[in-house]
Amino acid sequence: MVYFRFLALAASAVLATASKISPVVLRALERDGASNAVVYFKSVDPEILATAESSDDSRTTLVKGLIKQSQSAQSVVDSVLGERITSDKQEFFFIDNTFHSEAPLTADQIQKLAQHPDVVSVTYPVVAELFPVETIGGQVTNSTNQWGVDKIAAPAAWAKGHKGKGIVVATIDTGVRVTHDVLKNNWRSDFGWLDPVNNSPTPKDYHGHGSHVTGSIAGHNGVGVAPEAQWVACVGCTTAGCPQAALTACAEYFLCPKDAQGNQNCKKAPHVINNSWGSNNGTATWFEPAIKAWRAAGIIPVFANGNNGRAGCGTVGSPGVSPNVIGVGATDVADALADFSSRGPAFDKRIKPDVSAPGKLIVSVDSASDSALRLMSGTSMASPHVAGAVALYLSANPKAT
Repeated sequence: MVYFRFLALAASAVLATASKISPVVLRALERDGASNAVVYFKSVDPEILATAESSDDSRTTLVKGLIKQSQSAQSVVDSVLGERITSDKQEFFFIDNTFHSEAPLTADQIQKLAQHPDVVSVTYPVVAELFPVETIGGQVTNSTNQWGVDKIAAPAAWAKGHKGKGIVVATIDTGVRVTHDVLKNNWRSDFGWLDPVNNSPTPKDYHGHGSHVTGSIAGHNGVGVAPEAQWVACVGCTTAGCPQAALTACAEYFLCPKDAQGNQNCKKAPHVINNSWGSNNGTATWFEPAIKAWRAAGIIPVFANGNNGRAGCGTVGSPGVSPNVIGVGATDVADALADFSSRGPAFDKRIKPDVSAPGKLIVSVDSASDSALRLMSGTSMASPHVAGAVALYLSANPKAT
């Protein structure tokens, strides 16, 4: 009887361990005997780690608490793998208390990690995407405010002296052409750039998407909504997609930026972060811990809603579907919802998007040269209009959250 009870307990333990490992990882282990992995550890809610009121001090307190959690996770991984992690293909992130391994882990290593009581799940690394945009060929000229800038009445805020001064807006995207005429004067160079993909020490754009987005937020000469806001940027995406590790590195960097020597300065965190990327899977929640950390730190996340609207209702993508972000749909010059803009409701019947903004035939920065502009369409173009509008509001209401 004791023997059978032992077998039952052992079988239960095996099932509990297997339930922590995602089917994708299990299939990779069955096929190859090893798998890349993201290991999630138990975490305390960021709101508990931070103080009740968001400020530079509470942000620092939050980050210290998150780092302490991550150090415990590192001890677990070191004990399981039997050595200190030194590979550049393996890293820890404190913002969501994860361990990322792009160096395949063996079945035995993954099983031992999953067995640890502090491990919540073991998943396969996600690759999100730049929501597909429609690009109209040829360059365009600019002689007045762009229609989207006028449509959301940004000039009315400008007339009252609110152009985004004192506000910092971040983009997680493909980078930015820092030398472009409409962007070169308001890049905040200190704690203002990270490239976790290719490690470029200065801003560059690997695709063109990021420059166009940043121009709509903070470009001069009528291109951007908040021309006196400063912009900072992090490379989370390339032409090949948006790797989870890069997106998480960017999220962590903007929570509490650090310089090339690794010195953190949480006072340099941006006020707003624009995210014109995501997934058509509207139920994915892997980025939610980072979003909650941003919110606990008083940072406002703005996300594109997705461009899957032609498939009908219920097509909102993630992370734009999150209740903790401003999810943005796209409109055209006639104020109609763009046909490509993903529709609500969310998977749990919540109303999404939260707001829609100009996103069709938007003129902004062309990364091909220092003066070129081009037309692009997508919720990727709508989201920066909202991020810019938030910057205008914050410049007029500095204590708002």
